[in-house]
Amino acid sequence: MIPVLFTPPCPAPPDEAGFVIVVDKSDFVLGVFQDRVVVPGPDGPACFPVALGASPVGHKEARGDERTPVGSFRVTNKNPASSFHLSLGLDYPQAADGESALTAGRIDARTRDRVVAAAKAGGMPTRDTALGGDIYLHGGGAYPSFWTDGCVAIANEQMDWLYPKVKTGTRVLIRE
Repeated sequence: MIPVLFTPPCPAPPDEAGFVIVVDKSDFVLGVFQDRVVVPGPDGPACFPVALGASPVGHKEARGDERTPVGSFRVTNKNPASSFHLSLGLDYPQAADGESALTAGRIDARTRDRVVAAAKAGGMPTRDTALGGDIYLHGGGAYPSFWTDGCVAIANEQMDWLYPKVKTGTRVLIRE
């Protein structure tokens, strides 16, 4: 594992108050905010380099496209036994993903209905569709920058710091 050698500039703060994680895909950085102010991290501001999917530009649309989704997500579950150290599950796909995929002809109405129902239930989203799923914020390291299948990865040491601070329902904003 390559040690973290720098603290990147933080992303712009979120528009909403509370505890919010912001990922800026274009700058490969994650910031942790409380009431729109970056919180102190283990070695300075809580701004960490990230790795993304191998095809990082654009919103995730399909299983295997290796894109990291863009939008406002919630943490649905915490996995202390992740293959990638520790992980925080995100609610992708969402109802809007199901609707747009149906309109584009990528899924059928039955699959859209399953995606929408799972989104309304608020738990782990449907992940066995053509839209893909299993999008996590997890450990494993930020280098190289493009090694995940669409997840957001940070260094294990940073995930050790972040994981206990995050509750189910925590907002995660992923920006292009």
